[in-house]
Amino acid sequence: MHRALPVLLAVVSLLLRAAPARAAETYCVGGYDGFPPNVVAACDQPAIRALHPRWHDHIYVFDGKECSLCYDEVDDTCETVFLARNPRYQSIDEYDCARLGESHRSGELLAHVIDGKPVVPPPPPPPVQLEARVERITPGPYTAGDKLSVVGAVRDDTGLLRRISGGLFRVVDASGKSTEYRGTVQPDGTVVADFILPPTASARIEFVPDMPPLAQGETLRAAASEAQELKVEVCGFRARIVQPGVSESLVSGQSTPLRAALFDAAGQVPVTAPPPGLALSFTLQVEGAPELNLAADKDLSAAWTPPASPQPREVRISAGGRMGDRVVCPAAGEVTVTVSDLGLGLDTSEMPSTCYVGLPCSVVMKLRRPEPGPGRQRVDALLTDPQVVARMVDNGEERYRGPTRVDDRYAFVVTYDKPKSASWSLVFETPRGLVSLPTQEVRVRPQLKLELPAELDFGTVNAGTSVERTCHELDFSQSQAVEEQGFLLRAEGLDGCQARPVTPFVNAAGGTEWPALVPASGGEGLTLTVSDPRARSLDICLEVPRCAGEVSPDSAVLRVVPLTSEFKAQEKTVRLRWKVEGRGFLGCHGAWVWSSLGLLGFGVLLAGFTQPARFPSGASIRVAGSERGIRQSSAILLRDCPGSSPGFYRDARLGLHGDGEVNGRTRNAVILLRATRGAGVVLTGMGPLEQQDRRTLKWEPVADLAQGHVPSPSVLYRAGGTYFKVEL
Repeated sequence: MHRALPVLLAVVSLLLRAAPARAAETYCVGGYDGFPPNVVAACDQPAIRALHPRWHDHIYVFDGKECSLCYDEVDDTCETVFLARNPRYQSIDEYDCARLGESHRSGELLAHVIDGKPVVPPPPPPPVQLEARVERITPGPYTAGDKLSVVGAVRDDTGLLRRISGGLFRVVDASGKSTEYRGTVQPDGTVVADFILPPTASARIEFVPDMPPLAQGETLRAAASEAQELKVEVCGFRARIVQPGVSESLVSGQSTPLRAALFDAAGQVPVTAPPPGLALSFTLQVEGAPELNLAADKDLSAAWTPPASPQPREVRISAGGRMGDRVVCPAAGEVTVTVSDLGLGLDTSEMPSTCYVGLPCSVVMKLRRPEPGPGRQRVDALLTDPQVVARMVDNGEERYRGPTRVDDRYAFVVTYDKPKSASWSLVFETPRGLVSLPTQEVRVRPQLKLELPAELDFGTVNAGTSVERTCHELDFSQSQAVEEQGFLLRAEGLDGCQARPVTPFVNAAGGTEWPALVPASGGEGLTLTVSDPRARSLDICLEVPRCAGEVSPDSAVLRVVPLTSEFKAQEKTVRLRWKVEGRGFLGCHGAWVWSSLGLLGFGVLLAGFTQPARFPSGASIRVAGSERGIRQSSAILLRDCPGSSPGFYRDARLGLHGDGEVNGRTRNAVILLRATRGAGVVLTGMGPLEQQDRRTLKWEPVADLAQGHVPSPSVLYRAGGTYFKVEL
């Protein structure tokens, strides 16, 4: 133990030199652009931030006309100094500022004080070019259906991060289809988005930042970043990191084993024996350092020595590779650990992400000690030294002071009286100086006060009305602090109703969906947020029956339940009312009835012209005044005779007259020739009509003329003094 002390003292000395001193009267008040909480502030510009080792946006302040943002060095000087000395300003909630609108004042500094002395404004900066970048993509190999995380940023020529208020990522697949995903602004000023990789052979990803307000001399090189190309393949296996564990604390300079496990392509079934030809490697991304790749051995292991880290840094680790023409994709994302010279880490799983004004906020910080080795010995020596004192600091105010805890758990309870940003830190006073763990930021927000109308009345709606035309607003404007809360909406008491309350939802592809608020079997309802402070409402629409009428039952209600545990008791019940006017048979079914009738009528018309029979194209007739004359007469095509075309629902017909004329006049005709679909041509009339027997050459009467006689091509017919033959 004593041999480890010199090394421990050296590490503490390094941490001491890196620890910032607390300033007594240091703050900055200035304008901002954007939409709270994602803003670009005058006090957070690079030239200002470079003067402050610890800097955070503490509170929004209001002078009766405009909102400004006050920064301090993780203490309360925005309140204890600036507000105390400037009574015309008061603290204000950021969403109240959002309702006042944007001021576009990110270049305006109202006050900048360091150690009680006003700061002389810096000279105009030299010309600077800003560039949008895709900073990072979850390591591959990649396959369709994988969840990817992408990070975008805007940086200047030197690589300094330029904070922006938002941005989106444009993903273009191999077919050229483009999909945009809106990102979320992170505390460090980068923008992060998660999306599912579509089925495609490749994808291009580019980052499009919201245009930042440019200072004097600044220009943005391009509106979007350079596109990053991804190859999308088929996974044969998946690799999962099993060592180190999630959130483990690593020691700089101490060899750390890396180990992966192999699974099937679905990431479910373990593969106990790595197949021949497997080439696996570990990808390590240390915060602020280039990406590193280490080849794994046949046991899927490797050793890595973390670099020097006076301040704790995040390390992301994943594994992937190839086996012949198949790839090994990472399973279950990346494992995130921390590395530092001392090896102390902080477990924040029991720390609240938000505290609420007027409610006790319980803060629990738990130390993570490194794995066994020289680093662990140094940490154990530090934490068992009776001269070491542990302190928990909240915005510069000491909340706990005492000996180190054997269980490594440090806690305090605090109640805040106004919205602001709080910064919690765990500090150890040692004989050689201070050892500080990373500061944890938390937002202090107003309590939720949920006020909703007693009922939502859709009025009288005609059956079959489009859902887009039945929407009403569920008004949250009388509520307080609803913007960051989630709500469970559930429609109840609708038994026997055909109408259903729904709400519009814009999906990732930009289309509108209409999920129902009536929970499915076993479901709880629909989770929604009221995210726009300028229009604090939700659209609730009524999906009405197509034909039937109904009146909402007295039991129909909409339950609105806050998801935050502290406010679940504020559940509200909103009475739902509607009346659906039913439609008669034609009013309801008229569209298809009239269309069907129209189609039927068209069919009738069409049949009237297409169904009547026509004379066969080769059918002809020979006509003469004597038996001898038939042999010398010429054949006349029936279709060439005047009036031989069919009529509306009338088969084609021709009249043979006593003078030998064949035409469409059938009145007073000796014989009527009518086209038929089956026989081609039939002869009808009142007669008399005779036919010559080919063997005896005698004339015999045609007995079936009244019913329709089918002429034989070789038979000679006689009607009075007119002789004729019909040839088909």
